[in-house]
Amino acid sequence: MKEGDISAAVELSHQTNCLPEITGRVCPQDRLCEGACTLRDEHGSVTIGNIERYISDQALANGWRPDLSQVVESGKRVAIIGAGPAGLACADRLVRNGVSPVVFDRHPEIGGLLTFGIPAFKLDKSLLARRREIFTQMGVRFELNCEIGKDIPLTTLLDDYDAVFIGAGTYRSMKADLPNEDAPGVYDALPFLIANTKQVMGLLELPEEPYVNTEGPERRGARRRRYGDGLRAYRAAPRREAGYLRLSSR
Repeated sequence: MKEGDISAAVELSHQTNCLPEITGRVCPQDRLCEGACTLRDEHGSVTIGNIERYISDQALANGWRPDLSQVVESGKRVAIIGAGPAGLACADRLVRNGVSPVVFDRHPEIGGLLTFGIPAFKLDKSLLARRREIFTQMGVRFELNCEIGKDIPLTTLLDDYDAVFIGAGTYRSMKADLPNEDAPGVYDALPFLIANTKQVMGLLELPEEPYVNTEGPERRGARRRRYGDGLRAYRAAPRREAGYLRLSSR
């Protein structure tokens, strides 16, 4: 960075992170790397997140792509279940070491909760779309809208591939054990976020993930309460014509 060599900097960045332009935006650096920086108390932490983001944005905008010209193909194939961060990181490591990865995911886009659990106002979805193109150019194959165990038996993958990596993610919402938790008008944050993001992206509505109407005339000015004060509670808060909103926590 000091010498202005963005190409060398982005190569170093990708040695340990296959999504630096994403983590530079959404990772809580103040509580992790920047919070533990030895310069924090005396001079202020190195702004690792901003640096990571800048390097990636500049390099990708200038056409940088991973150089796999020296990779020797092994002839091995690995099935990866889940196109979230874990699955993508696995695919990145494999393809860089000559293994052909095939990534299966039940959603129509890659990214997992990066795509469907974080609203577009927090993380621009075009970043994931660009990264999908990069992975595809690297030799990663994606089989989307495909749920393992439903559309394809797991045993089929075990028979057809040299190994199977399971990175299905954590999509189960936590319950607060409150009275009337299942009453009409009460929604779990995660299914709400996923359905809302799909609606904004113009993707197909699924019976198990129905859209929630928060914009009709009957909703305007409505009183709402969000239980919990974490990131997910704030992300689930409506941003248009929300009326009165209260966030509560234990």
